[in-house]
Amino acid sequence: MAAYHHAVYRRVAARRPDYRHGYVVHHALYHYVRRADYLWCVPYARDVSHIDLTGDAFLWWAEAAGRYGRGERPEAGAVLNFRSSRRIPMGHVAVVARVINSREILVNQANWVPDQVSHDVPVIDVSPNNNWSEVQVSIGDGRFGSTYPTYGFIYPKQSNGLVYANSGGTEVAEAPVAHKIRLIAPNRTLR
Repeated sequence: MAAYHHAVYRRVAARRPDYRHGYVVHHALYHYVRRADYLWCVPYARDVSHIDLTGDAFLWWAEAAGRYGRGERPEAGAVLNFRSSRRIPMGHVAVVARVINSREILVNQANWVPDQVSHDVPVIDVSPNNNWSEVQVSIGDGRFGSTYPTYGFIYPKQSNGLVYANSGGTEVAEAPVAHKIRLIAPNRTLR
């Protein structure tokens, strides 16, 4: 039996619902039915990856700045952040389930196929510099669909004030911005 994440499911309305342990029991069939609770990519990615960002998917890259690591290297548990485009004006986010090689990953995502959560969907990097700035998502039978622009990956580790920058696939940590110190203290002898 497959293991499912607890928040991914909702109760399904039945003619005469009977709620037992959070499931709906259909009286005629006496079996349990589970369906996706949220059908949007953002709440699904937030819950599965434990990255606490809000807003539309295309805003996540900017929201992650200074809070979470960002980069161009895929890692299991990271979120692949799609840019806004004509086909996906709100952007998209998908959680990396497994890294196959430097050009292919498997992702779990919600609402790529309308009203469904998809697991282990192949995504390939088609960018000329192998930096995951352009990807194609599997449409089944070993075929891939349109090319989509992406920002890169948001990593679930909190950055603790460090800002991450990438150059040539190497992640470099930059010191946080230093605040200026007042060199002249107030004169405390005045009354």
